[in-house]
Amino acid sequence: MDLPVRRVVIDAAIPTKNVSIVDVAKSLYETRGVKAVRVIVDDVDVDVLGLIVVVEGEGVDVKEIQDAIEKVGGVVHSLDEVVVGEYIPEVHAQEGA
Repeated sequence: MDLPVRRVVIDAAIPTKNVSIVDVAKSLYETRGVKAVRVIVDDVDVDVLGLIVVVEGEGVDVKEIQDAIEKVGGVVHSLDEVVVGEYIPEVHAQEGA
């Protein structure tokens, strides 16, 4: 059984010059299966912005998401969350979220 990936959370970084978080969001939104994208600046350095990238959709291709980040000059540090199945389960505070 091949269940669809519904949500992916990625820790990434982009250079501060020539790339904006809007560029990242647009590149990700054009990826197959993506219905919504959130890009949050988590850390600011002289040359690099640290990002938390949240992608939701139906049948999201994780490899294509990583490729889209790299296409705009970004780097993927880690894959921090993946949700697979028919729906996205709620996370409650006592569960460690």
